[in-house]
Amino acid sequence: MLIATDLDGTLLSPRGTITDRTREAVAAAERAGVPVVPVTARQLYGLTDLREGLGRWALCSNAAICWDLHAGTVLFRRTLPAPVCRRFARALSAAAPGTVFAAIQDDGRTFASQEGYAALCVFSDHHRDPAAMPALSLDEVTGFDCLKLVARHPRLSVAELTAIASALPEADAVHVTSSGAGMLEVSAAGVTKETGVAMLADRLGMGRADVMAFGDGENDVELLAWAGRSWAMANAVPAAIAAADALAPSNAEDGVAQVIESLLAENLRPARP
Repeated sequence: MLIATDLDGTLLSPRGTITDRTREAVAAAERAGVPVVPVTARQLYGLTDLREGLGRWALCSNAAICWDLHAGTVLFRRTLPAPVCRRFARALSAAAPGTVFAAIQDDGRTFASQEGYAALCVFSDHHRDPAAMPALSLDEVTGFDCLKLVARHPRLSVAELTAIASALPEADAVHVTSSGAGMLEVSAAGVTKETGVAMLADRLGMGRADVMAFGDGENDVELLAWAGRSWAMANAVPAAIAAADALAPSNAEDGVAQVIESLLAENLRPARP
């Protein structure tokens, strides 16, 4: 069995921390031989303060990359090619003038942001100080393969920008989603939390029926719909609730921990294939 869980809004408290109850639930599952795998929009550096409460594996950048946290190595990565990234960014810029971009490059070590991007975000969006973000040209931002491209607009909402982006001919070569922050998140076509968890599960000799998933956001929908058993948090967006099998208490109530405790009590009964 494998537990795949989103972090922000799901496993983490509203303060962005792992509570004592959740830490113990994760540890109990790991002791029972059940990996608890964070599947997050964050990068590896965004897990620094959380690692003591996590297990061995972590899927970052909406599952574009899988880290072995113990060895500090990459199990697999699925990048957005620079030419595709550049074509999509140029098309979206033309369709929604004023859109600015940032790219997550070099396995998450490099944050390449366009001039004007930093003014539209806060620290919690990327777990970095906006004042320290570079001010690059669009060509510089899209000049290298990346784990994901993010886009913001000073006036359009994420939903509005998503509608424009999804209608572009270039959208066929990418996957567009959002993690709840004020930005569009763009990965290579076929890169979702579902496909990333499926790849890790296969590496570990498991299948869909062995996966239990938790999430709250738009970027969790595919995973929640695919997993053998899935729970949306009580604080989840409507699309996540519709995709999940069941509803867990909110992240403010240690909802993931509550469900894990129940699963351990029932010996982590798998879903039927």
